[in-house]
Amino acid sequence: MRTNLILSLGMAMAALPSLADESGVKVDYHGAGWLQGGRVEASNALPGEGNAYKNNWVGQSGGLLAIHTSIDENWDGSLGLGAVLTQLARGARAQANKWYTFWAPWVDEARLSYTRPLNDDREFKLTLGSFHYGYNSDIKNFGQYLMHGYVYPGTIVTSLTGPLGANQNLNGAMGSIKLGAFSDDLIVNIETEDKPLYDISFADVVSWKLGPFAEVGAGVNFYRALASNSKATSPGKDCNQNLLGPYAQRGQKNACYILEDSIATDTLGNVVYRDTITGSLAGTKLMGRLRVDPKAFFGYKDGIFGKNDFVIYSEFAVLGLQDYPIFYNKISRRIPVMFGLNLPGFKYIDWSVEMEYYPSRNSGDNLAAESGSWLPTIDAVNTKRDDWKYSLNISSVLGGHAILMGQLANDDLRLGGNHDDASGKLAMRTPTDWYWTTKIAYFF
Repeated sequence: MRTNLILSLGMAMAALPSLADESGVKVDYHGAGWLQGGRVEASNALPGEGNAYKNNWVGQSGGLLAIHTSIDENWDGSLGLGAVLTQLARGARAQANKWYTFWAPWVDEARLSYTRPLNDDREFKLTLGSFHYGYNSDIKNFGQYLMHGYVYPGTIVTSLTGPLGANQNLNGAMGSIKLGAFSDDLIVNIETEDKPLYDISFADVVSWKLGPFAEVGAGVNFYRALASNSKATSPGKDCNQNLLGPYAQRGQKNACYILEDSIATDTLGNVVYRDTITGSLAGTKLMGRLRVDPKAFFGYKDGIFGKNDFVIYSEFAVLGLQDYPIFYNKISRRIPVMFGLNLPGFKYIDWSVEMEYYPSRNSGDNLAAESGSWLPTIDAVNTKRDDWKYSLNISSVLGGHAILMGQLANDDLRLGGNHDDASGKLAMRTPTDWYWTTKIAYFF
């Protein structure tokens, strides 16, 4: 089905220029190609030589091509297709024969937008389809918690060095209004990545520039508020009750769990569960962020420093307002916080350091969540998370059409599994784990 969709969209892209010539619609192309590679220098994710991520070379290469049309002064649209050549982690050298690569095509963008300028610096915009979205342009790795990742379980999805950079694709609709220094995005997002599919989330993201030296933002996301299948998103009384004690099986769908001290027997000797804990993938996320430019505060305008040098930025989120016993019993353990600093690059390079603190005590593996479970994965190896993460990032644009990037990090990297272990494994688990990667890209 995906292949047929890609082929159909490709044929549509090929036909657009000739249609544009006949209708007078303005058409232009843009695209990119990249090569990325690096190595996991230390990882305690998997036990044994046959599965170890340590010393694995990882990388990807790919490209995308998009066509943009300006229909008239109000309407425009974009259609983009991309493909990535990627790989699963190979495991130890003895298993290298099972290491393989594969192509993964995707629709980069398929949107239609209506823009209506109001008066002065005010504007309204409506976007429909599949489109890029990011509310924090400063981040390189951590952050974007509001629209990226889960509520229950509270696993974080970062490592945003892929084709979309710090942004991601949303599917649905967004109404945006800009009123001078204030902006507001109202978003309806349809879930197309993680099971159960086609649940609908409603979000509101606001930003306010406090002069040239500071910017604040906030948001709320009613994640999976409208379920396509309520029994899959929120199992309730129809949950699967085979999870005795405070444990969840990996990938368990429609799961609930039973407190051990609530298991009893009736007069006939039948097992009775007095306290079955049911929950939901749905929940409410909150977000707040701050950006400060000390240069502007001291009146600096132009000189040896770059536009973003010395900028300080931070973001936090609350992943779920409702408590559940054992796994989600403290809201303070559901609050990830990141902060970053752009170091001086003197207009030649952009480099930064980012830190993240997340005190969750649940496993960081995503296998259960990817299978549609609201309960965290139970992992026998290193279940106590490393609360602190870091990322060192550097990039430089060459000639206006090429970019060199590098990253050294202990973050929320997931490598997609290996030859005998499923995907969703968190690769960086202890303070000593780290990897590096480089990337070169050409864009037009």
